[in-house]
Amino acid sequence: MGSCSIRVSLVAAALAVHIAAPAQAARIDYTVDAGVEHDDNVRLTPVDADSQRILRAGLGFLVTQDGSAVQAAVAGRADYRDFQGGLDDGVEGMLSAYLNWVLLQDRLSFTVQDELELQAIDRYAADAPDNRQQVNVLSAGPNFLFDLGSLHGRLEARWIDTRAEVTDEFDSSRVGAALRLTREFDDRSRLGFNAQWTDTDYDQPLLARDHQRTDVYARFERQQAHIDYAIDAGYSWLDYADGETRDSPLLRLEAGWRQGERNRISLALAYQFSDAADQALVDGAAGRPEATVPGGVLVDGGAIVPSVYRLQRAALAWDHAGERFGLRTEAYAQRLRYVDAFVPDEDDRGLLLALTYRLAPSVTLAGWADFEWIEYRQLGAEDEARRIGLSLEKSWTRHWSTSLSYYRYERDSGVLDNEVRQNVWYLWMSYRNRPR
Repeated sequence: MGSCSIRVSLVAAALAVHIAAPAQAARIDYTVDAGVEHDDNVRLTPVDADSQRILRAGLGFLVTQDGSAVQAAVAGRADYRDFQGGLDDGVEGMLSAYLNWVLLQDRLSFTVQDELELQAIDRYAADAPDNRQQVNVLSAGPNFLFDLGSLHGRLEARWIDTRAEVTDEFDSSRVGAALRLTREFDDRSRLGFNAQWTDTDYDQPLLARDHQRTDVYARFERQQAHIDYAIDAGYSWLDYADGETRDSPLLRLEAGWRQGERNRISLALAYQFSDAADQALVDGAAGRPEATVPGGVLVDGGAIVPSVYRLQRAALAWDHAGERFGLRTEAYAQRLRYVDAFVPDEDDRGLLLALTYRLAPSVTLAGWADFEWIEYRQLGAEDEARRIGLSLEKSWTRHWSTSLSYYRYERDSGVLDNEVRQNVWYLWMSYRNRPR
C-alpha cells in the first residue's frame, strides 16, 4: 500500500473520528478476528498451482454520528496475511468515510469524503495477491446554505485528490463547484435543479487528458407508502484541454417497491458520463443508507483507468429479510464506452445470489454465488468469472464466535486465453464489542 494513500486516508479518518467520537450520540462498533487459511492456488496461476497455509488477522470498525452539529459514517477494515513463502506478508485495507461538520446551523457546513479501495493492477489478470494496489479518492470542501422564497439553495465547493499505488496515470487533482436548488411540495416529494462543474488536472498529462465536465439536470423525488423513486434528467458536456468536446444526455432512475417490512424490489437505470474516481465517491459511505462493520477487504470490480466513459446500466434486485431466512438476488447489465480510444469498451453482465439461514439461535449458515461476464469489444474477447462461497458460524457468547468458510473461484479469460481455479478454506475466531 502506497504511503501517499495511507497518509491521505488516515488524515481523513482521524479528522472524522476526532470530530464525531466525543459527541454523546457517537457510536463505535468493531470486530477483531484471527484465523488460519488454506489456499490451493494462492498465485492464481493456470498451471503449477502454489498451495499455502496463510495466517490471518483483521480489524473492522464503524463509527457513526447523527447529531445537529456532526453527521458521520466511517467504516474501515485492515487485514494482515502471513504467507508461507514466495509472497510478501503485509496489510491490505479499505476505508469509506463521510463527515459533514455544521459550522453555522442552516448556513455553513464542511464535508469530507474519503474512499480507500483495493483494486487490480492489471484489469485482465486474475485477483492474485501481487495484482493488487490501494487506490484513494479524497473529497473535501464547504457547503453554503441559503433560501430564495420557497426554494432551498446549496452552493458547494470541492477539492478532490485521486491516488493509485501503482497506476500513476490515475493520479490527479480536481476542483469543482455545484449549485443546487430544491423545492419541497410536501413531506414526501421534492423537485430540484442541479448544476455542477469539475476541472480535472492529471499529474501525467501525456497518459491522461485534462478536461472539464459540466452537468445540468433536474431531480424529482417522491416517497409513498410502498413505492419510492428518484429521477434525474439533464445534459452533460466534456471539454478537453486539447480542444475535443463531447456531450451526452444524463438520465438516472432509482426506484423501490416494498411489500410489507420484509421484502423490497429495487430498480436502477443510468445513462451518463462517469469515471473511476467519480464512481468511487458515488458508491461510498455517503451513498449507502446503512453502513456496517466491514467483514473483509475485497478487490473492487471496477477498472482503474483515467478515461471518462459513457455508462449505460440497468440493475434489478430483490431483498427478503425474514426472522430466520434472508435472501438477496441482483442482476445487472451495463455498457462502458470510453472516450479515449486506448481503453477497450466493455459490455458487462452479472448475477448475484446471497442467502442466510439461522439453523439455531446460535448457529447461522450463509451462502452466496456471483457470476460475471465481461466482453471487451475491441479485443474480441470475453472474460467469465464465477465465485461461490459457504460459511457456518457458531456464537459461543454474545461477543465471541467461530466460523468455517469455503470459497471457490473460477475464471476463464478470453483475453489471456487461460483458465484459473482456486479453493480456499478459512477457520477463524472473532470478537465483537457489540452483540448482533
